[in-house]
This record gives sequence, C-alpha cells and structure tokens, in this order.
Amino acid sequence: LAASSALFAQTLNITAPGYSGGKLFDATPGFVIEGLAAAPGGDVYYLERDSTFATSTKLYRRSALDSYTAATPLFDFLSSPYGSFALWENGRVFFGENSTGVVRVLNPDLTTDVLGTVAYNYDAAFAGGSLFLSHNPGGQNAPQNKVSRYDLLPDGGGGLMLSAEDLIIDTPNDYSAPFEISAAGELLYGGTFARPGIFRFSAAEVAAATGPLNTLALDSARRIFIGVTSGALALGGPAQLWQSDFGSLNLLDQEGAYRGNVLPACLVAGELAVEGFIAYEKFSSTQSA
Repeated sequence: LAASSALFAQTLNITAPGYSGGKLFDATPGFVIEGLAAAPGGDVYYLERDSTFATSTKLYRRSALDSYTAATPLFDFLSSPYGSFALWENGRVFFGENSTGVVRVLNPDLTTDVLGTVAYNYDAAFAGGSLFLSHNPGGQNAPQNKVSRYDLLPDGGGGLMLSAEDLIIDTPNDYSAPFEISAAGELLYGGTFARPGIFRFSAAEVAAATGPLNTLALDSARRIFIGVTSGALALGGPAQLWQSDFGSLNLLDQEGAYRGNVLPACLVAGELAVEGFIAYEKFSSTQSA
C-alpha cells in the first residue's frame, strides 16, 4: 500500500497477512482531522480544523456511495476549537471539542443539540444508553484524566442534555487517554506515557462504579498489556482491539495477546474507527485497512 498526505509522504507497509488498504480521502489542504467516526453503511464523519485557526472548525460527512469524494458540511462551530472526538451511535453522531469543552449531538434530521460541557474531553463511547467520556480536567499540563458516565436527559425544550457526572475511573495521574467499551460491557483503557499499559475492567465492575466510594483505578491487576502508550483504541471483530501508539497501528487481543503490527512506522495519529473496515487518521489524510 502506498499513500501520501499533504504534510508527510509515506509508504504504508502492511505487514499482517490478510490485510490490505488504501486512502479514503485527504483533509482540506492546511487542515487537520480531529475526531473520526464510521457508520455501518461506510459513511465517515469527522471534525476538521484549520491549522492556522483562520477559519472555523466543521463537522463533515463523506459517503461510501461516491467513494468518499464529496465532503458534506453538517455543522459549523463558527470558531476554531480543537476537535476531540466523533462517535456514531444509532443514527446520531456525538462530537466534542476541548477548547471550551462543549459536547454536542447531531440528530438524524441534521439538527444539533448542545448536551453540556465537559472540560478537556478527549474520547467517547456509548453503552447501556449512556454516554461515557474520557476527560482530563487538569488540561494539557496536569495529568488528572478520568472516565465518567452521563445519562441523556430531556432538556425541557425538546432536546437532550447530559446528566450529572458519574465518575467511573479516576487515574488520577494520567493525561488524556482513549478507551473503548465492548458489546459485553467491558471497558478497555489505553494509558498514556504517564501510565503506560492497557487496562481492562469487567462489565460488573463498570456497572458497580456508581458514587465516589466505588470509583475504579488503574492498578496492576487490571493491566493486560504492559508498557504500551495509546493515542487511540477501537474494537473490531471478536476479541479484536486495534491500537495506535502514534507510530504504528497494532492489532491486539482483548484477552491480553499481541496479534501483530499491521502498519509499522506509519505515523498513525490519534483517531481510529472500525465499522467493517479500519479507518484511521494519518495527519492530514484518512486511510483505511
């Protein structure tokens, strides 16, 4: 597989047998992708920010029907915040930015609701009817990352809003980090260089983590991979866990086995989405494998 981006020319060497790939699309020249989601039909949703902050950040959709040629704008921030995540769930797209911390949802009728504000939100997952967010209230210079659960409540005006925070994981000394929740309810947390490793929490532990006395921690008993630093995680097929360490794309096993380095030395950035294929953001272009 050979591919290039507007910022870096790279040859992507897929080393794992049975995998191939190609470029889906480039970001707008001078822009970066900061948030990526894939829908079951193959549509890709993403946040794109002007690297010079001269124009506003936008949420776009690209469709498999036209081979991802046209970028359809769905939401304009009217400012240039840093995008953090995009998440497709049952026809809705949840997305956040970490400049002001606002979390929104794009509804199937293309209207948007402001759900609330969670400072320095970074990643999201949806499980059991609730939205889970990874967020570091300390910001870039203070490692205080947490994972919290929020119910979606009526806001009194026909829309939705976030409930009060239910703290699930308090690191309390990690930076902004990715996580995933499996269909069985297990939570997998990818630590940064401050707390390297991938940690697994059972569905029962996550369900029981209500209230300040039951908050979960990153301890050695729950660490299934040692010494790895994660920029992004995404769950794939049975027991598959895709992981970006900002230098390669790796295929792991939810049970703690290393399956292979699919894309070595490919400068994979911090966005992964899996929906029948693996979409990953490589600086200014989006690739698939």
